[in-house]
Amino acid sequence: MRELETRNTRRPTNQPARNVRRRKRRKSRGFVLLMLLLMTGAMVLGINALRNIETNAAWASPFRERLNSFTYASADLEYNGFSYQEEDANTYQQWTVFEELEDIPTVHELDTIFNQFGNNLAVFYKNLVTGNTYMHNPDRIFFGASLSKATHALYVYTLAERGLIDMYAIHTFTAADYWGGTGILRFEPAGTRLTTRELLGHSIVYSCNIAFRMLTRLTSGASLSFNDFAIEIGADTTLTRDIISQNATARDIGVWFYAIFNYFQNPNLYGQYFLYDLLNTAETSHHYFTRWEGSFGVGGDINVSLLQSDYPLARKYGWSTNAFHDAAIVYGESPYILVVLTNMDRGAHDLFKEISCLMQNFNRQF
Repeated sequence: MRELETRNTRRPTNQPARNVRRRKRRKSRGFVLLMLLLMTGAMVLGINALRNIETNAAWASPFRERLNSFTYASADLEYNGFSYQEEDANTYQQWTVFEELEDIPTVHELDTIFNQFGNNLAVFYKNLVTGNTYMHNPDRIFFGASLSKATHALYVYTLAERGLIDMYAIHTFTAADYWGGTGILRFEPAGTRLTTRELLGHSIVYSCNIAFRMLTRLTSGASLSFNDFAIEIGADTTLTRDIISQNATARDIGVWFYAIFNYFQNPNLYGQYFLYDLLNTAETSHHYFTRWEGSFGVGGDINVSLLQSDYPLARKYGWSTNAFHDAAIVYGESPYILVVLTNMDRGAHDLFKEISCLMQNFNRQF
């Protein structure tokens, strides 16, 4: 009986101490759980950051190596802070596409040649050092086809430069984004996740329709509209009312590519990635022949030789019904823009090669 009384008398005395210990244990467990949550969150953020770095590197790491491999007529030429070194003369000769014409073609001679094609052909040329221009049917309206991917990419990069979109935000490919034709994302399942940067790469390098559609969707609510941006650079907004199905003139595409060139020239955060993509459209070879992957089903390849040069071409082509185009910044000793629009099809390869040769030699006088 005394032992029971003793235990009963001790219980009230020890109960508060046990409650204190329980509260301490609960606090300790809560603190541990909080720390685990914080550590997990930090790990997730770190993994995402690494993924962004890897994604960035996957597209951009070959940039310097690719540019250093190009042949330039002047070792002093510099764009966007990158110097381009001249290769060994023997290597240069190995990659030469065109012979120098004995006489530089005159404007009259160019007119005579191009007039043979009537309204089926439009040409725009602009020397980026002197500002000299040549134009043939510059305001003839064509369906722009995939040239719109280059104009829209400049818009997207500008939004990123101004902090209006996140270059490394993640976007999910949904069934509503599906669009056949060019590009390799059509072979990927719905739910595939890509950054804005990756979408831009797919849109330019592989001319991917799905990536282009996703980019237009993610920029649809931007505070700077595509048309407002077109006004900023002096482009013709009557041609750009429908981003997906833009019309084009040689003069207007020349305006867009001049804006692209100026973007590369001015201080920027992302210009090197855009330039890298344009230099490598559709796995362009050293002779700058375009390889259009999977155009007629899985694994189907077509060699599309459009504009060519002895110098690197930062280019975007377009190909659709009654539309066969190419536009490029030609990074020669005296760089220039060349735009060729036609309502022809693949049979126009020789015409593109002839125009490329004529205009490269025409450019020698500047």
